[in-house]
Amino acid sequence: MKLKIIETIFSSKRHFFFSPLIRFLVSLGLLNVWEGVYRSWEEAPEDGNVHEGKIWVNKITDSAKKALADYRSREETVSLTSLTKDYILSVASGMLLTSAERDLCIIDFGGGMGASYLPLIASIPHPEKVEFHIVEGKTICGRGQKILKEFSKLHFHTEFPKLTKPVDIVHAGSSIQYVKDWKALLEKFVDYQPRLLVLEDLMAGDIPSFITTQNYYGKKIRSWFFNINELIEEIESLEYRLTYKSRYTREILGKFAPLRMKNFSPKYRLNYGTHLMFERK
Repeated sequence: MKLKIIETIFSSKRHFFFSPLIRFLVSLGLLNVWEGVYRSWEEAPEDGNVHEGKIWVNKITDSAKKALADYRSREETVSLTSLTKDYILSVASGMLLTSAERDLCIIDFGGGMGASYLPLIASIPHPEKVEFHIVEGKTICGRGQKILKEFSKLHFHTEFPKLTKPVDIVHAGSSIQYVKDWKALLEKFVDYQPRLLVLEDLMAGDIPSFITTQNYYGKKIRSWFFNINELIEEIESLEYRLTYKSRYTREILGKFAPLRMKNFSPKYRLNYGTHLMFERK
């Protein structure tokens, strides 16, 4: 009876009004997303023609309409179609590893205590083939070395390290916007001549470049917001070509939502962060 009611709701023209209710019921455990464990495909119960039914078709249609609307926003530098909730370093690393004849060497600027390293090694079949160097502040490096001492190929540095082996990727996640001379920082990145330059969660978009103050638990931090085309042009002038761009949404107050910038003039407002990836020319 319960499932029949849900089917009726989502078959109606106003089914989208009830989605929050369904999510609420799921969160309470009153509705299950999946049920049962079966030994064979045939053993599992299934309603006929679900993939041709009204609910399925309506969902696919709604999704397609949204994707199309987002795609039509592509006159903006980064289309909403490419919106992601994930970092891309793991995917980029996995792709390079398939053709690598040696360990993959990665430098992560502002990488915290393995914020990108742990998801990376959890995502690839041979984590032992990744040598990872984090460039961070002294306190974070010291604490990271203690907490993550079991990872022999994870290294912490308070300055950019001098490495004898080639660097495959230089990564910076939500970090270059906190550096005053970000252009000089980019030059340090490319001094390693990495195959890929991966910049994630950048405060960059179709806005003028400007500096602002970020309130951080009672403290204030200066931060850049970038005009994305200026940023791309600067990096391409360093002999790198853009290969990937997407918008990035982060969790705020338990929800994935646009950045809260209503206190800014509209021309300075940025709804989402940006991921950019470049390869050496």
